[in-house]
Amino acid sequence: MSSDSPTPRWRGRLIRTCVCLLGGAFMALAFPPYDLGNLVWVGLLPLLCVLWNGRAGFWRGACYGWLYGMGWYCVSFWWIHNVGYVFRIPMPVFLGIAFLPLMAVYSCLVGLWAGLANTLLRPKLAPVPDTTGMKPARKEQAWGEWTAADMRSTLRCAIGGGAMWVCIEWLRANGTLGFSWNSMGMALYNGLSLVQWAEFIGTAALSFFPTAATIILWGASRRTWLQYRTIGRGCRPWDFYGVVIILFGMFAGGLALSKMYSPLTLFKRASVLQLPVMGVQLNLDQVERIEGGSYQPGLYGEFLRTTRQAFNEVQQATFKKAMENPEVVLTQQLPHWVIWPESALGCPIHQNTATGQLMPDDRFTTKVFLGEQGLPLVRQQIREMGGLDFVLFTGVDQYRWEPTDKPGIFTPRGMFNSMAIIPGGFDSITTTSKQHLMPFGEYIPFAEEIEWLGRIYSELTGTQVGEGIRPGTGDEPIPVVVPGTGETVGVIPAICYEDTVGRLLTKYVRKGPQVIVNISNDGWFRDSCCGEQQARNAAFRCIELRRPMVRAANMGYTCAIAPNGAFIDILQKADGSPHLPGHSYAVLPVDKNAGYTLYALLGDWAVGLCAVLVLLTSMPKIIKRN
Repeated sequence: MSSDSPTPRWRGRLIRTCVCLLGGAFMALAFPPYDLGNLVWVGLLPLLCVLWNGRAGFWRGACYGWLYGMGWYCVSFWWIHNVGYVFRIPMPVFLGIAFLPLMAVYSCLVGLWAGLANTLLRPKLAPVPDTTGMKPARKEQAWGEWTAADMRSTLRCAIGGGAMWVCIEWLRANGTLGFSWNSMGMALYNGLSLVQWAEFIGTAALSFFPTAATIILWGASRRTWLQYRTIGRGCRPWDFYGVVIILFGMFAGGLALSKMYSPLTLFKRASVLQLPVMGVQLNLDQVERIEGGSYQPGLYGEFLRTTRQAFNEVQQATFKKAMENPEVVLTQQLPHWVIWPESALGCPIHQNTATGQLMPDDRFTTKVFLGEQGLPLVRQQIREMGGLDFVLFTGVDQYRWEPTDKPGIFTPRGMFNSMAIIPGGFDSITTTSKQHLMPFGEYIPFAEEIEWLGRIYSELTGTQVGEGIRPGTGDEPIPVVVPGTGETVGVIPAICYEDTVGRLLTKYVRKGPQVIVNISNDGWFRDSCCGEQQARNAAFRCIELRRPMVRAANMGYTCAIAPNGAFIDILQKADGSPHLPGHSYAVLPVDKNAGYTLYALLGDWAVGLCAVLVLLTSMPKIIKRN
């Protein structure tokens, strides 16, 4: 062998590195747009094989876990690179200053899990018993003892490893760079059975089951292989059978829960209000919006035209169904709520914080809202079509002003990314503002604490990202009337990716009829799978809180979601692509007697329980070391 040939040690390290990177990419296939959800039950096997077929050690495990995380997150979140295109940042520069560092930070959490899995949560890999010369009865006893000890060790690691994975996903979803998308439990969405348990334990805790099941599968497979290799037969993997039985019970219970909260079941209840809603989408990416100017009055007119056309299409569809089924009596239900996406108005509003009214000197915005050719004309045309008036929800850039002691003099209170709720009579405009701002889009993390960081980012991008945007406050749902019914429904507001933040929406939950209303942009990420991943994530908020949702996005998934997480209607092409202008129409089942779910009451209580389980399952190794 020549002196420059790689040594066997380096070849082994290279193979393990490739296995971890490819294993992480393999796990990414369990999520949209690939959506091969069943892979989540085996996706950790490559990493476990690397960790537990070598020496123990925290840093060894952490390094391989970090590589696994990079393979997973770089594939799953590749769509983030579109932000560089929006800011005209060369791709290599954006990857170097933003995408790869962010993925590296998130991957450190996977590295933390793998480090603990290779030390405190590592199974006791005892060698097979040497039964040479033993009597048959003694051989059977020796193998039985070895099998039982191996099962106990694997079970301890499965409980601890599953609980630890829940904790690291909770850490990834919280904090300054919090990003809750594509947790392992979200891959269980297909079938809508196992995910129903999020009502009780939350979405993050769902990750416990595929993680623990994969560890049990690894242990059972290793045990069976060693027995067959040694004595030509193996005992039954009772631990694996137990996992199958538990999952089957959860599957059956989840099917019952899914049916209980399905629209067909809910509409049979006298206490359920039928709420027709419509989401409108123009399908403009952020580049198209920016090139049209910071504020585009033309956007408003385009939304008006699209909304009017959408009402016409709903009416025509109703008549078509009546013609096809003349014996069936169809009641025409034109939308009572119309939702436009984030920043849809194309121009800001200035609001008096004391009165809630638009500023008297805001002539441009007032003209847009109240002009004869504006929204009042559309409302009049809808009423002439036989429909009721409607409430408009729209995203808007909002400047708030507070009156002073001097007449006509106001003090600025900042700019907010807001949702405006505009009733039919324009008697008032209710607004609520985004509380969970987007890092690097609406603010620069640590820019106030580290001034040079903000300066460097501004020099590289040529823009002052998020300058002046402030987070909103509040935890009260917004009461909104349903025209023509006399009913009032509480709105749980979610702006942009707030519909992925469970802990934020839980504080709005109250008894009675409620609907989650989300307005999103997603134009930052163009025609990528971002919208699909966000909509899938949003469906888990409906399950956790048992509230329906209506979403409107500039690009991506404009849709309506039932309390069981099923999509009632999605604006999409025949091939399933959601990237097109148009509307989504659905009738939401709104339970007037809706109560609290366990998750709404206690939040991420299961994450705390998992932290305790990690400590308990780690104690044997900790005590032994001491």
